[in-house]
This record gives sequence, structure tokens and C-alpha cells, in this order.
Amino acid sequence: MALLPMNRWCPADLIIISMRMRGHAGPSGYDRLADFVHGTVIHPVKDWTMPRRALARALRFLNERSGSVWYHRDSLLSELQAAKRWVHRDGQVFHFLYGENSYRYLGILRQAGHRNGIVATYHLPPEGFRTIVHDLNHLKRLDAAVVVATSQLGFFSELLGSERVFFVPHGVDVDYFSPGEPPGEREGVFRCLFVGSHLRDFMTLARAADLLQTRDRDVRFTVVTRSSLHHHFNGLNNVELLAGISDRRLLQLYQESHALVLPLLSGTANNTLLEGMACGLPIVSTDIPAVRDYVDADQGILTARGNADEIVEAVMALKADGEALGRMARHCRLRALELSWENVARRMCEIYALVSP
Repeated sequence: MALLPMNRWCPADLIIISMRMRGHAGPSGYDRLADFVHGTVIHPVKDWTMPRRALARALRFLNERSGSVWYHRDSLLSELQAAKRWVHRDGQVFHFLYGENSYRYLGILRQAGHRNGIVATYHLPPEGFRTIVHDLNHLKRLDAAVVVATSQLGFFSELLGSERVFFVPHGVDVDYFSPGEPPGEREGVFRCLFVGSHLRDFMTLARAADLLQTRDRDVRFTVVTRSSLHHHFNGLNNVELLAGISDRRLLQLYQESHALVLPLLSGTANNTLLEGMACGLPIVSTDIPAVRDYVDADQGILTARGNADEIVEAVMALKADGEALGRMARHCRLRALELSWENVARRMCEIYALVSP
């Protein structure tokens, strides 16, 4: 069935409350959704004028009572901007792209009689969410909670009822993140890439790299993460450590590597995973429910959590079978195309239509 034009799905009065996560590449991040749903975007305040500083100080008690570790003065001022729009008219839909950080008070305005919809997307696994958001009462004022992993469904359904909770996969920019020339066997080296820091299993990756130092010297790792985390790889001659690289260099690494090796401690959606897949990079990652939402046996090899030996065997299997490697690369690209921001935006617009008053 042909997809309908975006403006047939999205409400005319869509307000996106956005923010930018530190460390994300320019083309990365969930805030990219705003580029595809054509709403009015509220960004965090950058110009902290004296009046804004005074207002933030005067309302500091709202930050302190928010019940969320990540709710700061930027979040409060964004909600105040949303509140000004809320009282103008009925029939609007407000979408908080990072609910853990940005949504707390707007739902109280329902008591004033205006009829608008509120949607928030949540990114943390349930165990992480509980450590960040302590007061859950504001969640009950949502019309829809969007989650990016099926492992989040039970937690939010218990709070809101399953009819108000929707699993919509995270998207990826498949035009920017795209395959380059096949890496081939340059210098006989099999190149494994690791990117990121959040919920990454550095100890298991370091053990796997250490084992591969003696198992096969032609396997090399490039690790892109904060320099403060480089110490995990001290003494490993087969690991190249990078930090603070450009977006262009990151894309080159995705395109030049043979496999993405990404052991995780936990997680939901993962930008690195999606970007690697979009570049046709076969996956070696941890067998957790959130990864299985995005990756199956056609796209990679999933290993037991904390098991460095299984990572070694997976890397060696991919290195030894060029045909399987190429087949996985093609399937990764096809899976990423299913998760394009265009497709994700159409699904989100269906949800906006459901909650629009």
C-alpha cells in the first residue's frame, strides 16, 4: 500500500518540545524526528538573558519538586513556552521528544479547560527510568507514551494502561548514513568498530580485544568514546582509541569497517546500532530484548551479556566467511531502510491523530 503524504497524517497544530543530547553526531539523535513531522519546534533556551535567569531563579522550586534528576531550568523554560501556546487554542498536540528530561508540568493545564493532546517519548530502560524519575504522577496526564523498545511496554502499560502506550522504533537518517565502498581486505586487516559510552560494556569489549590479540593479530578495533573511558583499553595494541571526532570521520569509520562490535549492559534504542546498520555494517552485539527489536540473525550475531569468548567467536566467524558478511551487510541496510525517519514519522503522525482532541 502506498504511503500517504505526511500532511494527510499530521495535525496542523503540532508542537515539538525538543532538545539535543550531548555527544550525538549532527545527523544523529531522536530530535531528528522534528525534521520529518513538520511541527513547530520549541528548543531549549540558549540565550540566557537577565530576565530569563531571574525567571528561572524565581521558579527554581519547580525544578526541585519535579521528581526528576534530569529536569533542569532548560526543561522548565521549554515547558513554559509550551504552556503559552497551550492556552491560545484547543486542538493542539504537544510531543516531548525526551520525556525523562523535559515533561513534568504541562498536563496540569488540563484543569483550565483547554483540550490539547500530550505525547512523550521515553528512552531509558525501566530500571534506569526508576533511578532518574522518582515521582510518576505527571505521567498519568499523558495521552500517549511512546517507547522505543518493547522491554519498556510493561512498565508504562502498568502506569497508563496499554491503550495509551505505543512502541515506535527509533529512526535513522538513511540518506546520510549509507554504505560506502565495501571495505574488502585492505592490508589483510579485519576492522571492528565500537562507538559510544551510554550503557556500553567496556570491560567485556576489552576482554574480547585482549583475547583476539593472541587469537588473530589481523583483527583490529577502533573505539570511539570519551577520552575519560580510554583507560579500559590500556595495553591493548590492537585497539585504536578516538574521541571528539567529526561527523564526517564517524561516517567514514562506519563505511570502512567490517563489523560493528557493540557489547551492552542494557539499553533501548541505540543510535550507533542503527547508524552502523544503515551503512551496511554487520552487527555483533549483546542478546538483550532491546537489541532484538532491531537486529535478528539476518543482520548480525548476538552474544550473551558479559561473554567475551562469544564475541571473539562471532568476530572470527564473520572474518572467515566473506559471503555471510556480505549477506548480513545487505540485510542490515534493508532493515535500516524500514527504520527510516520517514517511516517512523508516518507512524508518529498516526499517534498524533489518535490523541488530537
